[in-house]
Order: sequence, then C-alpha cells, then structure tokens
Amino acid sequence: MARKRFRSNQRHEPVTERSFQEYLYSTAAPLTTRTELMRLVRGGEDTFLELKVKLSNSERVAQEIVALANTGGGVIVFGVNDQLRVEGIEDGEAVQDELVRICREEIVPSIVPFIDRVAFDNGRRIVALDVSGKRRPYRTRDGRFFIRSGAEKREASPEELAALLDDSRPLSGENIPALGATIADIDEAHLWSFVRAFQGGAFDEANIKNYPTAE
Repeated sequence: MARKRFRSNQRHEPVTERSFQEYLYSTAAPLTTRTELMRLVRGGEDTFLELKVKLSNSERVAQEIVALANTGGGVIVFGVNDQLRVEGIEDGEAVQDELVRICREEIVPSIVPFIDRVAFDNGRRIVALDVSGKRRPYRTRDGRFFIRSGAEKREASPEELAALLDDSRPLSGENIPALGATIADIDEAHLWSFVRAFQGGAFDEANIKNYPTAE
C-alpha cells in the first residue's frame, strides 16, 4: 500500500505574522527523490494515490484533487500508467502550470499545490502533485463534493457530506462532555421545559401531570 505522504520533510506553519498562504508561496518545497517517488508508485493506486498517464481532462483532475483533499490528502502522479510503468510526459512545466490553475480556480476553497517534477536517466519526466486537506470540505467549482473510496473517487452521500461539514465546524458546547457530572446535576425544571417546548402538545398537562417546569 502506498504511503499517505511521501515527503521526508514537510513544511511547517510559520511563526511570523505572514499568512500561511504567503508562506507557502514564498518557501521552496523539499524536493522528492526518484527513489521516494518510485517506492510510492510501486505500491499501486489506493486511497491516497492516483496515477495518470497525462493531464487531458482538467474537470476530472479537479474532481480527483477534491476527492483526495476531502479524504485526508494524497498524491496524484502524472506520467505513469495503470501497469505502474513510467511513460513520462512531454511538457512538465505546462502540466505544472495547469495544476496550479486548477487548484486556484476550479476548487473551492482553493488549494496551494505542492508540485514536484522528477526526471529519470532515460529522459522521461513525471509530475507529482501532493494534495493537502486542511480546509475541507472542498468542492468543485460547480458545487460537487467528492471523496476517495479505495482507489476510486465518488460523490459524497448526504451523510458523508454532513460528516465533513461537522468536522469543519468549531466544537460547540453541546458536543463537549461534562466531565465529572452526574444525574443529580440535571435541572429537571429546565429539562422538562425544554422538552415541552420542543415536543409541543405531546407534553400537555392533560396527558402528563405534576411534572416540574421552570415557569
């Protein structure tokens, strides 16, 4: 199985007042060695790795990036076929420029890409895009949410999308455990007043008598 991350030296958040995006744009990414990259490729496609012979459909590539970002991140390698053979790409710089454009214009929120161009002794070149998912959920420009399931991408179900949205929200008070609390700490008057307001006529005094209220 391929590793979720293949960089041996990930970037760290800056300690200055600069924005994180400015830091990413101005700080050089550590180079990926051919050995690291081929070790990743030999594991084959999985949840965190997508292999493509070339960049031919920007819309589908945007969907793949969104799926990886929503599933915790991963890598897309261009120039490798499904049989794990390096075929190379003709213009690595053009592929890099298009990936930057896709990450900036076709994905919401935009992603700052980590891109490596790796050359082999036989002259073939491949491009690796390292996708991070720190600001999920991500969606395509047309509003579609994708996730990664095994080696395939698919649109997120309503339940999966709800889980992604929950993960992105700040922790709310009702989700914080009251450590050390017991049943004796519950204010029954407030509890039943809340239940009656929530359930309406189900707690009419004609049906349930002598329950406490906060009124």
